[in-house]
Amino acid sequence: MLRNFKWPQNIQSTRKRLSVISVSSVVNTRRRHDLLFGNCYIVLNFILCVLCAFAVSGNLHAEESPKIVVLAFDGADMNLTKQWIDEGHLPNLDKLQKMGCFKPLVPPYPPQTPVSWASFATGKNPGKTTIFDFLKRDPKTYMPDFAMNSVSQHQVLWGKWTSVIIAPSIGVILFLIIFFSLFFTQCTRMTLLASSIGSAVAVCGGLLFLIDRYLPQEKPIVINNRQGKTIWELSTEHGIKTRVIRFPNTFPPDHIEDGEILSGLGVPDIRGTMGTFSYYTTEHTAQSENTEMGGKVIQITWSGNKAETIIYGPRNKLYKRPPNEINLPLALEIVHKDSDGQNEITPPLSPPSQGGDEGEVEDATVHPHPNPPPSMGRESDTLSGHILPALGGRGIGGGGIQLVPENNKDTRLLKIETSGQTQVLKEGEWSDWLILKFSFNPFVKMYGIARFHVISIEPLKLYLSPVNFHPERPPLPISYPDNYSKDIARKIGLYKTLGWAIDTWALNEERIDESLFLDDTNFTVNKEIEMLKEFLEKQDAQLYIQLFEFTDRIQHMFWRFREEDHPAYDREKAEKYKDVIFDCYKKMDEIVGMVIEKLDGKTALFVCSDHGFNSFKKAVNYNTWLVKNKYMTLTNEGDTKEKTLEDLFGRGQFWPNVDWDNTKAYALGLGDIYINLQGREAYGAVRPGRQYEKLRDEIKEKLEAWVDAENGQKPVRRVYKREEVYKGFDPNLVPDLIIANNNGYRVSWQTSLGGIPKDLLEDNKKNWSADHCSLDPEITKGIFLSNMKFDVDEANIMDIFPTILQLLNIPVPDDIDGRVLK
Repeated sequence: MLRNFKWPQNIQSTRKRLSVISVSSVVNTRRRHDLLFGNCYIVLNFILCVLCAFAVSGNLHAEESPKIVVLAFDGADMNLTKQWIDEGHLPNLDKLQKMGCFKPLVPPYPPQTPVSWASFATGKNPGKTTIFDFLKRDPKTYMPDFAMNSVSQHQVLWGKWTSVIIAPSIGVILFLIIFFSLFFTQCTRMTLLASSIGSAVAVCGGLLFLIDRYLPQEKPIVINNRQGKTIWELSTEHGIKTRVIRFPNTFPPDHIEDGEILSGLGVPDIRGTMGTFSYYTTEHTAQSENTEMGGKVIQITWSGNKAETIIYGPRNKLYKRPPNEINLPLALEIVHKDSDGQNEITPPLSPPSQGGDEGEVEDATVHPHPNPPPSMGRESDTLSGHILPALGGRGIGGGGIQLVPENNKDTRLLKIETSGQTQVLKEGEWSDWLILKFSFNPFVKMYGIARFHVISIEPLKLYLSPVNFHPERPPLPISYPDNYSKDIARKIGLYKTLGWAIDTWALNEERIDESLFLDDTNFTVNKEIEMLKEFLEKQDAQLYIQLFEFTDRIQHMFWRFREEDHPAYDREKAEKYKDVIFDCYKKMDEIVGMVIEKLDGKTALFVCSDHGFNSFKKAVNYNTWLVKNKYMTLTNEGDTKEKTLEDLFGRGQFWPNVDWDNTKAYALGLGDIYINLQGREAYGAVRPGRQYEKLRDEIKEKLEAWVDAENGQKPVRRVYKREEVYKGFDPNLVPDLIIANNNGYRVSWQTSLGGIPKDLLEDNKKNWSADHCSLDPEITKGIFLSNMKFDVDEANIMDIFPTILQLLNIPVPDDIDGRVLK
């Protein structure tokens, strides 16, 4: 019946209209839904694309930008490099310039190593980096200090309150434990209290004693004074893997997220200095224990065939009680070959368990012979008889290590015992590395490494290198990550960690000779080459920067053999060592050639230096000049005591005879003059404003007009006001005048430490015979070579920073002073 039912006509028509509307509505709703969904899909895709772009932006930078390798050779001189390239002696550097360019590189003011490399790393002038000299001064005390980093104190736990907090707290806890443990026993109340209180008091008292005695209240921390963001910080922030090896001003190392840093110049030795060597001798010497350049001369007296002395260790900056220094006992003994004619030699590094505290040295990895001395079978090339070779060619100064002539009649050997290790050496031999453990107490120790060299047995002349931080157990971080220095040691053996790694000080003080110096130089360079080879094998960093210091140190010490009129010239030695600087540049060329061979055509290679070199024939005593010209007043005849680097790092006495109330100016550092300004210096005598400006103009005019009466030359090429060469500087920090010397002249060592010698000018008869520190940058230019072409006549060292950033597609900061090379 219902099957045959029919809607009325009007209702049927209405139903049809409703059906159409309903269907239409559904269709429209679906269309709106599809449209909305499509729009949402588009927006979602857009958001995902943006997020992906942000997420991989660093990787895109890394993929689109080239690899860059920077080889920095400290002190490579523009004029010498050009001369020897033109003469065909430096084929790899010549190849590099033909591929790209060779330009003079202008250093900042003054052209000093830490100053220049700080500007390289940040693209900023020294006024902004605050690294304007090796030394700075405190205007409140007039005391000199190291400019690259500062030492501060950091509280350990609660400082002086640590024992007061920890000991009673543990005592209370112990009291409660004992009290409740005995509470449920048959003890009387009096026994319970007596046992609990007695135990707690005993433990509390013991802890008070132990914590006060063995836990320091403060520990020293080091602060890197370089200001400005570095190229390696910016590169790693943009996802570019970076490695920096032995670069100055990297101590403590910067924390970079995707990369490694091994600190360079700025890392001290175990004593906190730039390198304190030790020289043990039975010969009488008029020299005091502390040499001008910071070495230690130790008189030895034999008792039979034995002698006991010490190895100087770290200064005690952890505890206020004695001793002031943590030194190690050193035992020396003259022994002889055994009856079979063989050397009486114990293993070069005796197992640590044979001496010292049990279980201590074992924690440090012992490398049996990563750098064996000649007596241990190290291969040597005797072509010219005095230098260890590298890269399969000649070493600096010759071909192979100096071999000591075998004297079968001389059976004497020197037995050296220290820190649980024994080595027996004949004359002319180097020891292997000794691991030295300096114990402040049973719980606090510092580890160092050093090498001996037996110059002579009778009379005794024994050289000990500066004690380096142990790379696997440094007292302060010398790499980032912290374990990177350890990783390197495990790959290549122990190596020098000292920032000033090559010991120029011992040669300058004539405690070692040129041959020994060159041997140690090649030992150092070869380890640095191993670090470079480690990178070249993997090429696992997109930005790689490594510095070599040997080019600087060699020129400092061997320039005297190039000039017959140099006060330190020695004709006999010149015949042997006249080509050492040339060999040094050849070594630089070999290293560059090794890198060119390994790199592909897409890698950018930069070879640069921080400054050039000039002769150093006369030392200029600027404080003496200030006294003679009535700008400095003394209370008596003057301070004739020679200042030493030990005074600087050991906080010795400075300026004892200066009448500050009547002194207008003083010189400190390597060419800096400070005005004794009211409101800045503690005893300022010069008013700011007109008097200050008039005094600066007067000193500048007189110094630039000064003529050396002996030869008619001008010691001073130019005096710069600080605002002429610096921007954005701290007026309380930087010097008021910067003196730039002419070739042949340099600020004296004594002036740099605030000394006031008798004479204005002194002949430089030291082995340190060439320099750059107080020379005019215009005559002290470094080098810049690349396999890329840059259309400029010369570059400034600050230009390298923005140029590398642009190659890496990293935005160049607005506050830098360098410009992008085109």
